[in-house]
Amino acid sequence: MTISRSHSRARDGPAAAETQMSKPETTPLPWLQLSIIYWLQLSEPMTGYVLYPIINQMVLEYGLTGGDAEEIGYYAGVIMSAFYVTETLFIFFWGRLSDRIGRRPVVLIGILGSGVTMVMFGLTRSFAGLLLSRGLSGAVNGNIGVLKSMIAEITDETNQARAWSLAPVVFASGATLAPIIGGGLAHPAERFPSLFANWQIFKAHPYFLPCFVAALFPLSAFLLACIHLKETLPSRLNVRSSNPAVDQTRPSATTPLLAKPKPPPIRSILTTRVQIAVLNYGTISLLSISYSFIQPLFLSSPVGKGGLGLPPPTIGYILGACGLWNGFFQGLFFPALHRRLGTKRLFMISVCAYIPLFLLWPVMTLVSVRSGFVTAVVKILLILQLSLYPLSRCSHIFITSAAPTRGSLGATTGLGQTVASFMRVVGPALSASLFAVSLQKHLLGGYLVYVILTMLVLGTFGGATLLPTVMTRASDEAEE
Repeated sequence: MTISRSHSRARDGPAAAETQMSKPETTPLPWLQLSIIYWLQLSEPMTGYVLYPIINQMVLEYGLTGGDAEEIGYYAGVIMSAFYVTETLFIFFWGRLSDRIGRRPVVLIGILGSGVTMVMFGLTRSFAGLLLSRGLSGAVNGNIGVLKSMIAEITDETNQARAWSLAPVVFASGATLAPIIGGGLAHPAERFPSLFANWQIFKAHPYFLPCFVAALFPLSAFLLACIHLKETLPSRLNVRSSNPAVDQTRPSATTPLLAKPKPPPIRSILTTRVQIAVLNYGTISLLSISYSFIQPLFLSSPVGKGGLGLPPPTIGYILGACGLWNGFFQGLFFPALHRRLGTKRLFMISVCAYIPLFLLWPVMTLVSVRSGFVTAVVKILLILQLSLYPLSRCSHIFITSAAPTRGSLGATTGLGQTVASFMRVVGPALSASLFAVSLQKHLLGGYLVYVILTMLVLGTFGGATLLPTVMTRASDEAEE
């Protein structure tokens, strides 16, 4: 194999200078292909977050609860969770399939399905229809893991941190814009009568417009990908990297003649390295979703009942600011931190950051209870807490570098994403239940939930010590 050892066996972080005569030059990123991939990734938050401002009102107005307002949360929760349940069941299949037929066709199927099911959601008024459309959306949404495989395949050790750092910026942009579309375009016939009053479809389906606008993102991404997205799976490429078309996909002058490996058996994928990477990805995903779910509960719960008692608009501003700060931090600081600290050290620091993230909640509660309202001290603590959240990254690099062979990269990322999706299903229920039980039973003064989450952080830190310090692309090694 002609790939330079200094690239494929580059040490992670500061230790690199001790083991190499000179650092390898940073490979330029293939911006055209990355831009298309980022646009494809934008579709997920756009089609998901657009529903958050409107789903409860949809359930109420469509009479799905039979007039029982207390059941709104239950029905809305079931509808929204259908996406994650089916995604968990099917995402490994899509990753495995992409190892066989290529990344591009799987991405095209998924992104088209995402747009079509979003339109379906806006045009149905029944519980079964809403549930079916969200379930189908999750079932065809194999793009999450496959797009991560594509990023891994068009980058190397010298530029992967930069490529990964921009993905949260894309997600944060979608997570910020989508709720504005969802809340701002609902009931267009009533809110914008001069434009939509004569359109019967917007009267019969008052939430179709935001769903349709959100669907334009995956549908436009589908058209863009059909025209410009290049295949990245090595076994589907039969020419050397001197070909301009391949240069856009893997811009390296040392790329070898690409072979056609067959996808290995599933059992062979479950190496110790993959298991450790997936375990850490799963636990950090559980920490992340638990934090994201408890945060609005904490902000909205009354002072004296475990929270700060903030009004919905303020909570919305805080959550939006958190998303923007997360994306801003990732885009500007993550690559530099990754170069300076290395993947493992940065990941372990990010895990430790969850300890103050969780423990600042009871501190803010105690201050608020004693004062009876949200003080300047609480606001400072809240800003400190939000500033720590963006550190929780690096998992994707471990997952993609752990793939045993090139032909198993899709299955490996699919396995990691399956575990992460499962955590997105069970995490909210577990964290919300712990939060409620801790307050209702006054366990450890109502703070048991934070003690358990802190113990989970310590367990995750222990698992992180098993991660490799030297980052090599096993998929490259296996085929030398």
